[in-house]
Amino acid sequence: MAAGEDPSVIEQNLAAARRVCEAWNVMDLDEFRRLFDAGVDYRNIPLDGDRHIGPDAVHDVLAAFVERWDADLRVDNIAGAGNVVLTERTETFTHRAGVKPGFELPVMGVFEFRDGKITAWRDYFERSHLKLR
Repeated sequence: MAAGEDPSVIEQNLAAARRVCEAWNVMDLDEFRRLFDAGVDYRNIPLDGDRHIGPDAVHDVLAAFVERWDADLRVDNIAGAGNVVLTERTETFTHRAGVKPGFELPVMGVFEFRDGKITAWRDYFERSHLKLR
């Protein structure tokens, strides 16, 4: 921890990032609005043009995904300092209709915070690491 960092703020940030990573598939819109800043910028970096601004937009894009896929979300490692939390996680998906194979994807995420709210969420993953199940 750097000098001057408030451990309680870092713990709150870690808890909020962990909640999102482990439960975005079951969180309702109200919870997105509680955890995310009104101007949050969410991006899946490998996907060109994949940028969503605001908690409603983040919820909408993720809710559309879980309409088709069941998700098992696991945080493998998490670390935070200052206003940034880094997450290494594994996301496993099974198609709800069973018409497509499921897949597992390792993801690295970056969360930025201001005043206890997530202001930016960037996910990094390599499509070639996707494992069909």
